[in-house]
Amino acid sequence: MNSYPDPTVITGTIPQVVGLKSHTSKLVRWDQYSYYALTPENNDYYLIVIAFDSDGIEVKRWQKSDYRYAKDIEIDEQNQKITFIMKQSNYGNENDGFYPVSFDWNELRIH
Repeated sequence: MNSYPDPTVITGTIPQVVGLKSHTSKLVRWDQYSYYALTPENNDYYLIVIAFDSDGIEVKRWQKSDYRYAKDIEIDEQNQKITFIMKQSNYGNENDGFYPVSFDWNELRIH
């Protein structure tokens, strides 16, 4: 597996996680970790980001409420942010909206 010293968005296979599903084939690769944006299978409004190590073992997860269905991921190197673009939010009525949910690199970095 390649090492990515800075977070990089790539396309890949999303692992099966019980009770969760993905709506994009994009993921973030950072060092030896892969970060995936998932939503509960019951369609609750949660963005769940899970980091897996190079052996496919879950290392850590983060959760943000009020958003679901990630459709894209953006990296802002200048401001050191990873932004997940969500399709739906409790804050809007669009069926296929553009709702950014950002994390600072320090929030997601695994030491």
